[in-house]
Order: sequence, then C-alpha cells, then structure tokens
Amino acid sequence: MFNERKALQMTLQAMLEQRMALRRQYVDQDKQLGADIKQILNRIREMDAEAGFDATELSDEVAVATEELPTDMVKRIKVRKTHIRHNYQEVANHSENILRESMSPMSLADLCSILKERHDVEFASPYIGVQKSLKYLPQVKVGKDGRKLIFSLA
Repeated sequence: MFNERKALQMTLQAMLEQRMALRRQYVDQDKQLGADIKQILNRIREMDAEAGFDATELSDEVAVATEELPTDMVKRIKVRKTHIRHNYQEVANHSENILRESMSPMSLADLCSILKERHDVEFASPYIGVQKSLKYLPQVKVGKDGRKLIFSLA
C-alpha cells in the first residue's frame, strides 16, 4: 500500500543520494584544483631555477596567496574575546563611584563603556561581569526599562 509516509521516505532517500553525489563532485573538483595548483607551482619553481631567482621566496608567496580566505568569509568569522580575570571588588567600587557621579540611573551599556574608558575594564560578557561585581554592592538597585537593564543607587 502506497501512502504519504512511503512517498516522503522515497523523497528523503533521493535527496540524500543527491547530497552524496554533490559531495563527491565537490571533492573531485577540489582534488583537481589542488593538482593544477601544484603543477603550476612546480612550473614556476622550474622557471625560477632556470632564471636564477630565489625560488623559495616567490613560490612561498604564491602558495600563501592561494591559501588565503576571501575577505567576505573572514568578516563572518566570529572571534571570541579572551578571558581576563578581574578584581570584582575593585570593579564594584568603580561602578559605585560612577553611579554616584551620574546621580541618575544608567544602562548596562553606558556603565560598561564608562568602565572601559576610565578604568580600562572590559568584560567578555558585560552582563555577567557587572552581575559578579554587583554581588559586592547590595545598595545598587537593578531595574528594567523594556529590555535594558538599569542600575541605580538605592
């Protein structure tokens, strides 16, 4: 008996086979391009050797140029910030002084930007960093304005 489930299974199987064919084709093309690149590099080395150039410098430059990632791809790669240990008691004191000076509630972004400017304190995750420092400041009240966190002295 032929039903929708069977039809979906057949469609899935056909798609999986098509996917495997595309992968094989990609691998074959990549191998072919790699062989062509090696052949061209070898020919360049031969020509450099005949002409008396320093073959290693020029061919290394060509090899590096062929291995570089496209700029649009590099822009999409996210770089994770390195972990930095902070003295959260000290950061709490700085935060309290900033809140006292402002005399008005501050958003998380504003507080973090001032901490970075004045005291060179930067967190990989601002929310977690400020929350850890606020453990030492029970007098700081945390509120919300829509999706923004607002900090003020009680």
